[in-house]
Amino acid sequence: MSELGEFLRTKREEQDISIERLQEMTKIQKRYLAAIEEGRYDSLPGAFYTRAFVKSYAEALRLNPEDVFETYGSELPQPKQQTTDLPSRAEKSKPKVQKNRGRKPTVLPALLGILFLLVVAAGIYLVVQETDQGNPEGSEPDDDPAIEMDSNEEAGENESESEEGRDVPEQEKDEGKAEEEPDSGDSTEQNSSAGEEEEETEEAVQPEFVETTQGNRSVFDVSGAEEMIIELELTGDAWLAVEDEEGSSLEDVSGLQAGDTVEMDLSGEDYVKINIGSSPNVIVRVNGEEVEYPIDSVHQHLIFDKQPQ
Repeated sequence: MSELGEFLRTKREEQDISIERLQEMTKIQKRYLAAIEEGRYDSLPGAFYTRAFVKSYAEALRLNPEDVFETYGSELPQPKQQTTDLPSRAEKSKPKVQKNRGRKPTVLPALLGILFLLVVAAGIYLVVQETDQGNPEGSEPDDDPAIEMDSNEEAGENESESEEGRDVPEQEKDEGKAEEEPDSGDSTEQNSSAGEEEEETEEAVQPEFVETTQGNRSVFDVSGAEEMIIELELTGDAWLAVEDEEGSSLEDVSGLQAGDTVEMDLSGEDYVKINIGSSPNVIVRVNGEEVEYPIDSVHQHLIFDKQPQ
């Protein structure tokens, strides 16, 4: 048994904590916890996870991990940086993120239709104006020298002709307005159509932080979100697991390494938990927006719940 393992086992027993209880506290399998206490580091997943597990073990016992590493760190294997790229699993779900963008080009035909109607209306208006200017007073009857009329009859006819002359431009103007009115209706329909396009391209619902429980379990409210695209980007080595409310795995992310990025379409899930063994080395994005860690802890659980209590 190593000195580090003996030290941790002694502290655990002093606090009367069983290996099964420690497994629940750290979310680390008890066979790995037993391997740490017995100094069998080659039984652990790797050098990086060995240090991460020891740190979680120490934190669960309320010990300072830095002091533990300073005293017993020489026993632990040193992690190696790996930058080999994995084939991206994000390609299978990326097309769903772009589904709203394909509708934007439909706005251009609508604008062209509005412009065409405006040109037609302007042409009609100019024709009506030219007609009004060419005959502003109306036509007058030809004088017939063979017919004699008294002054009263001439005055009556002049008044009648004057009224008819005034009616012509007004009727023509009314016709011009009648031609222009359909353009207003079409513009209203086009504006309504443009409004519907804008509603369809509204941004996806973003997670809202609710609370942190049990020390490192942070809950986010994603109720109302029709789609939930989760992206994980590793800037360093980190242990990851993506599970549902029952603890069943939703995505296999065990093979991810530093420099990898994976995108998962989990829109059909009501509850998603991401178990992160080294939060400083993992960037989490939901629907394209980066999620800030609510607490400062290496080992964290991020829970995205569509029906938070």
